[in-house]
Amino acid sequence: MLQAASDIATDQGVPAVTLDAVAERAGVTKGALQYHFANKQGLLDALFEQTLTRFEQQMHMRIAEGVAQGAPKHGAAARAYLRTTLDETSPAASTNVLRVLVAAMMTDPAIRERYAAPMRKWTRPDPLPLEAAARLMICRLAADGLWISDLLGYQNMPTRLRAEVVRQLEQLALAKD
Repeated sequence: MLQAASDIATDQGVPAVTLDAVAERAGVTKGALQYHFANKQGLLDALFEQTLTRFEQQMHMRIAEGVAQGAPKHGAAARAYLRTTLDETSPAASTNVLRVLVAAMMTDPAIRERYAAPMRKWTRPDPLPLEAAARLMICRLAADGLWISDLLGYQNMPTRLRAEVVRQLEQLALAKD
């Protein structure tokens, strides 16, 4: 049912996610859908929560991978954010629901208020000296910019150039003062 809601939100936007449309797409009765989700807001909340949970799991997995590979602890969260946000093979990055959520946050103050806290958690400055914290914040902001340009579809960057941009951001996140 959440996949059906995700598909509709991605294809037609959040306003098109109605209980009737989701039930039809999922192949269940509206009553069966309402057994799990009393209303549209409950369905959207569950969909967005699932998406945020997946993103957070990817962040933790990326940090653990870095530790296992011997990467320095310094900048680990920034590198995990870069990879989770920009790796197109990542389940968190490839989910269009996160894009829908961000788009909804831009136009709906209630959604923005509700989901700003987890977003701030992932992008908060590292507790490091000013120059190091600024460098890691630059990496996050650049990742956000690339992600948003992908979302809006206005960046027609060749694959090799995009890969090099990401590689350089990762190198910047590895650098120490």
